[in-house]
This record gives sequence, C-alpha cells and structure tokens, in this order.
Amino acid sequence: MTTTDTNDEVAPTDEGFWRTGRADRLGLVIDGEHWFPAFADMLAQARHQAIILCWDIDSRVEMHRPCEADQAPCHLTAVLHQALKSNPGLTIHLLPWDFAMIYAFEREWLPLFSRPMARHPRLKVQYDGEHPMGASQHQKMLVIDDRAALIGGFDPSKWRWDRRAHAADESLRRDPDGQPYPPFHDLAFAVTGPICRDLGELTRARWQRATGEHLDPPSETDHPAPWPAEHVAVVLDDARVGIARTLPAWRDQTEVREIETRLCRLIGEARDCIYIENQYFTSHRIGEALIARLEEESGPEVILLLPREKDGWLERVTMDVLRARLIERLRTADRHDRLRIYYPAVAGLEPAMVSLHSKLVIGDDHEINLGSANTSNRSMGFDSELNLSVLGDREESRAAIAAMRRELLAEHLGTTPAAVAAAEDEHGSVAAAIDALNRPGTERWLEPLTITLDPAIDRQVPDAAVIDPERARPPEELIDMFIEKKSRGPVRRKAAAFALLIALFVVIAAMLKFTPLGEALAPGELIDRLADLRDAPGGTWAFLGLAVIGLLLGVPATPVVVAAGLLFGAWAGFGLAYGALVTAALTGFLVGQFLGAEALRRLAGKRLDRLSRTLARRGILTVFSLRLVPLAPFAVVNLVAGASRIRFRDFLIGSLAGLVPGTVALTIFSDQLLRTLLDPSPATIGVLVLITAAFIGIGWGLSRWLALREQASGAS
Repeated sequence: MTTTDTNDEVAPTDEGFWRTGRADRLGLVIDGEHWFPAFADMLAQARHQAIILCWDIDSRVEMHRPCEADQAPCHLTAVLHQALKSNPGLTIHLLPWDFAMIYAFEREWLPLFSRPMARHPRLKVQYDGEHPMGASQHQKMLVIDDRAALIGGFDPSKWRWDRRAHAADESLRRDPDGQPYPPFHDLAFAVTGPICRDLGELTRARWQRATGEHLDPPSETDHPAPWPAEHVAVVLDDARVGIARTLPAWRDQTEVREIETRLCRLIGEARDCIYIENQYFTSHRIGEALIARLEEESGPEVILLLPREKDGWLERVTMDVLRARLIERLRTADRHDRLRIYYPAVAGLEPAMVSLHSKLVIGDDHEINLGSANTSNRSMGFDSELNLSVLGDREESRAAIAAMRRELLAEHLGTTPAAVAAAEDEHGSVAAAIDALNRPGTERWLEPLTITLDPAIDRQVPDAAVIDPERARPPEELIDMFIEKKSRGPVRRKAAAFALLIALFVVIAAMLKFTPLGEALAPGELIDRLADLRDAPGGTWAFLGLAVIGLLLGVPATPVVVAAGLLFGAWAGFGLAYGALVTAALTGFLVGQFLGAEALRRLAGKRLDRLSRTLARRGILTVFSLRLVPLAPFAVVNLVAGASRIRFRDFLIGSLAGLVPGTVALTIFSDQLLRTLLDPSPATIGVLVLITAAFIGIGWGLSRWLALREQASGAS
C-alpha cells in the first residue's frame, strides 16, 4: 500500500526540472465547475499584469454557470473587460495557439475580443505560431502579477465546462451555440508564492518569442496574492514545486525534454503505486519505463485511467491504434498481475462517454505531476508543454498528495475520500481498494478498459513516427517516409510535368489575349458560350454528370478541375470538381471490387500488381499520398484500390483528405486565369503571376528535391 508516514521512503530528486521553488499555497482544481470561475476570480484580483497562454479559446464561453443577470460579468470577453475596468493599472496579455486548419470547424474564427467593437487598449491579443510545422503551442496557464497562477490541462474554450458529477443529463453543459456536449473531466493546479515569479518569467519569454515584444515584470504590490477561495481549497501550504517543460528544437531554440525525464524518473523511483490519468497513452518511452517496472517481481502497481476511446473517427483509427499496441505490450509484461486499466463510467451515459482530458501522474504519494502534457510522443518532444510537480519532501506534502489522489478516485468511484483511505488501509493497496469500492452499474464506477485491435487496421496504420512524432522531422525524412525510393522517379517526372502544364496554360492565355491568335479563335465568344452552358437550367448537374463519366472513362483529373474553375469560379468550381472526383473515385472503387483482382491483372499486368500491394500495405496514408502526388492515372488508382485488400473506409478517408489540396489549388488558379483574360489589369496579372510562380516553384522544387534524394539514396 502507498504510505505517507514511514522513515525509509525515497525522497524525490530535482532531476528533470527547469527550476524548483516554493509555493505558499497550492490547490487542486477538479473539473470545469471550479476551474472556470476560479479563472475569472483570479483575473478580477489582478492589479498589474495577467498573461494567458492557451491551446484553444472561445470568447463567448460562460465562465459562471448558470449565467444570471446579477452574476455579471459572465462570458469570457465580459470577464476580461470587467477586470480591466476595475483595475486601471492592469494589462492582460492573451496568447492562444495559432491553430492548424484541421481545427477550423471546431473553433471560433474571430473571437469577440479581437473585433473592433470589443477591443480594449490594455487587452493585448496575439497568436502563437512559433513552433515546427505540425507541432502546437500546448502550454496552458494563467499567471497573475507573478504572484498566483493556474496551470493544467484546461483551456478557456467551449467544450471544457462540466460538473464533477458528469451527469448524462446535465442541462448547463452546452457550448456557446446552445449545443450539448459529452461530460468532460480535467485538472489543474492553483499556486501562489515565489514559484509564480518563475512562471511569470516563462510566460513573458513565450510572449517575446511569439510576438517579438519584451514584457517587463509587473510592479510590486502589497495586495494579497490572488486566490479563488470560493472555488479552490488550499490542500498544501509551503509546497516544494518543480517546473518541467517540453520544447522542440526550433530555430535558435534547443530541444527540452524535462517532462519526459521527470516522468521516467518518477516511474523508476515508485515502490508501491503509479497512478496515471491521461487523455492519450502512446509515448514509447513512458511505456518502456512502465514495462520495466511491471516485469520486476516486486515492482509497483500501475493504475491507468484513460478515455474509453477517442472522440473523433480519425483519432480512433490512429491514436487509439497506437494506444492499443502499447497496452498490449504492457499486458504482456504484467506477469505479476499489477496492471489495472480503467475508463470512468457514468450511469445512463452510453453510448456517449466521459471525455477524460487529465494529464496527471502520481508516484507513491511522493510526487504528483500535472499540467498540459499528455503521455504521448508529441507531448514529450514535439509540442510545447508545461507541467508542475508537487514534491513530497516532508510528511505534510506526502499526506497532501495522497489526499489529492483519493479525491480523484472518490469522484470516479462515486464515494468519499475517507472511504478510499479506509479501503486502502483495510485491503493493503490502491488496486485492492478500487476493487473493493467499485460498483459497476451504480451512479459512478471504473470500468475495465477492453482493447481489441483489428489486425487489418493495425496493419494499415503506420508507426508512431508518422502519427505521433516525438520530434520535428526534416523534410527529407518525410519524403523517405511517404514516397518510396522506387517511386521517386515517377513522382519527380509528374511534378515537373505539372509545373510545365501550369506554365503552358499561362502562355496560351497570353497568346489568346495579346496576339492575333486571340482574334482568330475569339476566346471571348467561347467564354460567353460556356457561360450560357453554365447558366442553363440543369447546367450545373450536367457538368457534374459529364465530369463523373469522363473521370470513369479515363479523362485525367487535372483538366476536369481546371474546367470547373473556369466555368464556375474558385469556390463553386471546387465544390463541383471535388464532388465529381469523390463520386468517380467511389464508383471506380466499387467497379474494381466487382471485377476483382484477377480480371484487372489480365487487363493491366504487373504494374497494377505493384500498385495493389502498395495500397494494401499502407492503407489510408498510401491513398492520401497517391491523391496528393498521383503515381498512376486517377481511374486506375480507383479500380486497383477496389480490387485490392484495402478497406472501403480507408479508401474513403484517404481520398476525402488527399483530394482537397490539389483541387483547391487548381480551381483557384483557373478562376484567376479567367479573371486575367477578361480583365488584364495590373492587379489581376500580378496575382496570376504570383500564383503561377508558386505552382511552378513547388513543382520544380519537388522534382529537384526528389532527384537529390535519389542521388543520396544511390550513394548510400
């Protein structure tokens, strides 16, 4: 059992921290019903400087629920403005991540506080894009006057608030658009004291890196340190706290892996129990550390609380597959039956689930590590992260860590911390206490997590280096990963041909506009006739049908997309071209399934054999890469995919994603080409020249790059 009062316990070391310091007060914030009002309360108490770093934000989110008239301010924008109004010496610096477009449909595009009617001269809003391509700024913190801070996994965004009961019918769990969302569980630390000066220094350094602006430390004040007393209880006075970071190698920034170092150290030092709550569980180094402890004859218990599965289909067929692989290895290593893996269950919630978002690791009640970092590869080395550790350097600290762990288990088990403590004393271990208190089918319980990994999906999902990278990869490594050596020659030739095609379109357009050839062919009349076809009743459907038939009969995709852009403009043209491409792709896939591999092999021979094996081996990623840079004609890829062993779902996902970039680019180019023909002004010509130069540069650049990679591969 984890104990707190023996004299022979190993004290935690300082290894793996950026800095350690003292916190005058420390509290554990559990779930949004406490974090959101605590955030607003601390902002209201700020006097000079408040700095907010976050991964996501929504200016409309309700900080107080229910949002009542006498409880104003309620929404985040109003909370920020009220804090500035009440404290004339206060400046708020807000630095959200400059998010990737994959999140565009989940996020608020133009927050209220960034619009002219809601701007404030002392509210400084910037977006942080200072990280490698594909990474994110994931640190989440609020630092007030270098005297108080909130650090954890929360963002002031729309799907984070929930009560601790996580009830299936919670009426207040709605986003700013009034839509309900599933239960959400997360954690944070609230701290005051000297450690906040270090946190303030860290946030100002991040602001300067993202914006180039230097921020001075706040002025000294004799006001009490902000503390959200109504929402957060103090669990420990005079705590020793360590700050650990993850920073990727980026420009002049050296790689920092303090969180990984700290967690591996924590796991290695634990004697009795390692307790983990985390949104993701894919880190191979954390996994190796846990496997080593499970293989020991008298190592610690390992208790994992994870989500039942990820929320979106894409994460379920990527990150959940990586998690399943790692869990299978842990279970193989668990020869002494010390591994327990659960997900939190709530009565009446199925088929929905609790979105467990915590980033927490506790070792032996000697250390509790909490912050923004998931136990994933990217959180250990690729994204920017921040965690705090409370160190059990004395009996009071260890008792506080045990109390926090029991508070969490009590919530998940639907009982009280006192009951958890009593069960641990009676049964001798944390795992045995969970077994004794767990009551499946009641209001709250911990359900054993059953992992079943479909071999077909497992075969098609690549390793973690692609999906969950632990470091930024040079472009040449990405080429090696996605384009096999034997395929680089065809890709190089197609890239060069694409550049020549774009240049040819522009040359022809110039000849039609500025030479006698234009008068002879009368392109204006042709354009008018095409416009008549477009505007005729049923013209749009006629184009769509003809495009699908042409693609099925072997017409290359490029002229179909260009025609859509010329006829219907950039965005309508994109919609029609994309719809035609997807429809033809799926139809071709089904035809390939009907004909079968043997019939196609008789028709086309060994070349299609090679393409079929490639598709079957890599699944989604291969389809995606073939759509981006086609190695075979569009119609051929569809037929072979249908006849091969690739799943329809994987073909659909890879096609939907891979067809977007090229279709968008070509329809924008076609639309701009037509605009220039009709109105050859300096502005339209300039835009066309820029777009053309970009396309030619990308095509020739990729061609040259692949040629160099071929030479390097041949030399090695």
